[in-house]
Amino acid sequence: MEDFILRALIAALGISVIAGSLGCFVIWKRMSYFSESISHSALLGVSLGLASGLGIHVGLVVIGAIFAGLIVVLQQRQILSNDAILGIFSHLALSLGIVVLSIVSGTNTDYFALLFGDVLSINNQDIVWIYAVLVVVVGLLLIFWQRLLLLTLNEELAVSQGLNRTRYQLLFMGMIALTVSISVQVVGVLLITSLLIIPPAVARVFARTPHTMAFQSIIVSIAAVLMGLSASLFYDLATGPMIVIALGVLFVASQLFVKKIG
Repeated sequence: MEDFILRALIAALGISVIAGSLGCFVIWKRMSYFSESISHSALLGVSLGLASGLGIHVGLVVIGAIFAGLIVVLQQRQILSNDAILGIFSHLALSLGIVVLSIVSGTNTDYFALLFGDVLSINNQDIVWIYAVLVVVVGLLLIFWQRLLLLTLNEELAVSQGLNRTRYQLLFMGMIALTVSISVQVVGVLLITSLLIIPPAVARVFARTPHTMAFQSIIVSIAAVLMGLSASLFYDLATGPMIVIALGVLFVASQLFVKKIG
């Protein structure tokens, strides 16, 4: 197996574990639009990372965290509806990212790779970063699983028991920002949300408990990555879109399964 294919496979599998587990909370909390808003800020993170010389991963994490914090603050003030706030930030972040990136990177920027991913360009440093984020995110989920689950299922009960809603909301959004920072090269800015919402949507059909749903979501995510990466290499197609198409196929199949059972 060629080195670049092996690196792509290792990276994609690591991201599958993160997105599959974290995506369950995105579904339960109905925050798919929020994750999309954070993913759109990724272009701005890439451009500022390149301009500052700190690298795209640092830029992605910093900008993602800033945007997540601003969204939480505005949501707490309740000046506008959540949909309006997320819509404003989503399009503003994407537009700022394109403009700033065109200024700092010149005319040779591969916008297609940023928007739709270029998993075959991943290097060893990227893999280290991905698995470092995997350890952090999965570790935080294991430590705070019960508290995050309680806040998701019964927020009033969780608050009455002394849990700080804003603190855990910021923690969760920070984990999404980290996930976005490592997913850009695999599926691109425009397709990151699909990795977070489709695997748990498929797993929800078969799972009976939150724990089994998270586990099955990871399995679905891994299966889609293997299918998409294989099809991409065999037919010489863009990897990110092929992974999303594989996820779509699995989702449709799961819905047909439900109808057949019914």
